[in-house]
Amino acid sequence: MKRTILLGTTLLLAGMSLQAQDSLTNREIWYSRTFSTEYVSGLESMLDGEHYTTLEETADGVPAIQRYRYQDGALAGTIVTLTDLVAGGAPEGLSIQGYQFSPDERKLLIETDIDPLYRYSYYARYWMYDREARRCVALSDTTGPLQRLATISPAGTHAAFVRDNDLYVVDLNSMAETRITHDGAWNKVLNGATDWVYEEEFALVQGYAWSPKGTKLLYLRSDESQVKEFDLTYYRGQLYPEEYRFKYPKAGEENSQVGLFVYDLQATTTREIPVGEGGPNDDFYLPRFGWTPDDATLWFMRLDRLQQQKTIYTLELPAMQPTRIGLKPKAVYRETSATYVEVTDDLHFHPDGSGFVLTSEKSGWNHVYWVTLKTGVERAITAGEYDVLSVAGIDAQGKRVIFTASMKGATRQEVWAVGLNGKGLKELSPEGGVNEAEFSEGFRYFINIRSTANDPPVTTLHDGRGKLVKTLKDNAKLREQVARFGWRPKEFLSVPGAADGLQLNAWRITPPGFDSRRAWPVLVTQYSGPNSNEVLDQWGGRNDLWHQLMAQRGYVVVCVDPRGTGHRGRDFRHVTYGQLGKYET
Repeated sequence: MKRTILLGTTLLLAGMSLQAQDSLTNREIWYSRTFSTEYVSGLESMLDGEHYTTLEETADGVPAIQRYRYQDGALAGTIVTLTDLVAGGAPEGLSIQGYQFSPDERKLLIETDIDPLYRYSYYARYWMYDREARRCVALSDTTGPLQRLATISPAGTHAAFVRDNDLYVVDLNSMAETRITHDGAWNKVLNGATDWVYEEEFALVQGYAWSPKGTKLLYLRSDESQVKEFDLTYYRGQLYPEEYRFKYPKAGEENSQVGLFVYDLQATTTREIPVGEGGPNDDFYLPRFGWTPDDATLWFMRLDRLQQQKTIYTLELPAMQPTRIGLKPKAVYRETSATYVEVTDDLHFHPDGSGFVLTSEKSGWNHVYWVTLKTGVERAITAGEYDVLSVAGIDAQGKRVIFTASMKGATRQEVWAVGLNGKGLKELSPEGGVNEAEFSEGFRYFINIRSTANDPPVTTLHDGRGKLVKTLKDNAKLREQVARFGWRPKEFLSVPGAADGLQLNAWRITPPGFDSRRAWPVLVTQYSGPNSNEVLDQWGGRNDLWHQLMAQRGYVVVCVDPRGTGHRGRDFRHVTYGQLGKYET
């Protein structure tokens, strides 16, 4: 099957050997825009589920947030331009780098001046734009430190953000600012934001969550004062280098001590949530938390230090306002493993509050399960020898779950829908390659990005059943450039593992004039981290162009997904547990 896919995806570039070809250079690959890929930038669904917005330039070349119709992909109007923001009070030179609508979509939270921190996190400045009043004001003092993680409440009346490791709330009518926490300090305590471990290992950056009606804030407090520090030296073109010290717990060393708290906006009180199960030496993580559809009921995930047991709890907040909540959280789901359990973003509550879906590897493959909230009763929604890769959410009206999976092979990824009862499985995405989708509110439409190893991304608009509505970006120019530089097709194959002959997925790129009877120098490119995949039928961007450069210079470039990588079930993935570096090589 893999070789058939290769032939189908390389026909597009088959004629390039007959054309005059240019030679690739590092400068052409890394420092020019020759191979830039077109995407739909700043994509957001509007609440009506019938329109979406993007970040792009108007016909006059002015940066703007534009509104489009899902029905036909046609431009339906301009939400705001950079000119509007400046006229409303924003400073000259402001750049729209992100945005969020208020629930009534009257106000916009504009993100600018982004300064990266770690892999996902960053500092920024935020501006509030009122579309009716055509007024733009700073969310907080622009002369002070940058902020982080600003969001508008579900009620649209307040916004929250983190500054200097403390959590703040702003009344959007008066713009009055309230400091919620007072003990935040660099390398000591974080409130509403996460430490390096939570960001890097659990992909959790925002350390707070609004309740559904916007009346409360649930936030994480991390005390990292006992965590040992690590030094980095930054060379920024200055006469002397800059030293950067941050908390970096190594394996077996002290982690941050974490706790959950709830701030009530009306009562202006803060209450601690009981999350511990053991004694004073109880060591655990809180990698996920939030609210059920009920404004008075929160949930959190508790993970032991060895990451072999995760438990999901719910807690209904009492009407009284004690400093510490006296009720005991209720365990609604527990999963254990002899190796480790995964932490994902696949938990989604049904809007009616009856239960939630999540994914688990307990069957040997990663699948979707339904959990009834009151009883904790579980049932499988998907099954089979394939891995579910992510869950987009629950389509309540359609009574279905939307998810991505590698059902047609470990090198591929498709978008699927299945009924909450496990029936009516349907593929929604275009055939072949790797597909990634963004759904509208209500799941009536989705925008899909599909690519293959030898074909650049194509962005398409579809209805909720998968029918093509319109092609939004086809990257025709990129295809022309790739052909001009003599693209060598990436071939997929299987190679036997050294220990037991288990077939491993691989790809190779061969030089021009390749003759298998000759000896050729081989460049092996690997990552091989747990649950990672490099052998995918997906466009590889500039990294793959560098591999093309190596092929042009006479190298055979090879990549193998060894044991421990993803898309091939739990046992294949977990075999490296406790012995990294052994089975991968």
